[in-house]
Amino acid sequence: MVKSVAIVGAGKMGLWLCNYFSTMNNYNISIYDKRKFSAKIDLDLKVKSTRITTCKTLAQCVKNADVVIICVPIKSTVSVINKCATLMKKGACIVEITSVKTEIFKSLSRIPDSLTVLSIHPMFGPGAKNICNTKILMIPIRNETKEQKLVKSMFKESKVIVIKDVKYHDRLMAVILGMVYYVNLLLAMTLGNENIPLLKTLSGTTFYLQTLLFESILTDNSSLIASILADNKELLPYLKKYNTESAKLLNLITKDNGNLEKRIKRIRKNYSNKKNINSSYEKMYSIISMLNGQK
Repeated sequence: MVKSVAIVGAGKMGLWLCNYFSTMNNYNISIYDKRKFSAKIDLDLKVKSTRITTCKTLAQCVKNADVVIICVPIKSTVSVINKCATLMKKGACIVEITSVKTEIFKSLSRIPDSLTVLSIHPMFGPGAKNICNTKILMIPIRNETKEQKLVKSMFKESKVIVIKDVKYHDRLMAVILGMVYYVNLLLAMTLGNENIPLLKTLSGTTFYLQTLLFESILTDNSSLIASILADNKELLPYLKKYNTESAKLLNLITKDNGNLEKRIKRIRKNYSNKKNINSSYEKMYSIISMLNGQK
């Protein structure tokens, strides 16, 4: 039975998980970061729960924990996993939560059998108020049934979805995360000199929602954004296709606008065959109504 959880890494997600486990599941929590805790974070954690202990060393943090969750930048995850594995007690569980899995997954198979290893991907960020109706992806490593049961015990209100192939996970994330980040970063770069507050004031629904997207992405840790774009090898084919299609569209706009409308109609037809795009339009306005506090 899990009674204590160690969080390695006091970034946004690490702090979110720290507070979640201390309040939602009433575990005893230890948290460590190689950077010195600021007085504000230290005080904030102690005010929120007496169950949280900030640690000065990695060993102090993980040695007695039933579960150790690694919340460090993707590039540091493998080395931190390996360090933790040498310090943890037998029978404990080590959890990695990265959004890019392929390279990290290789190292997980080398962790001693005396430890349970979990590879999960929370499909929500540290801005989540709770995890009702959220999803957690899980990639099985040794024993799918045991691992899934453990994840469900820790995140009772979230839906656990098993993705059995690590490369397939990264291919999905290339679309779900990589392409969205790429498109919105380019939009933010393009509009960098514009008066965004004024444009929001004058805009309708579409621009408002789009600015919410790229501005929220810009609040993410730059190391995380860089890893989502550069470390996921499955993303590159999509980026090449995107840039090719972008060039074709620009050519239609500037040199062959007679065929522009035909191209737009063809795009719409392709998507109409796959989903009801009208329902998406209605949902967009529902989101705006909720944001504005309307019924």
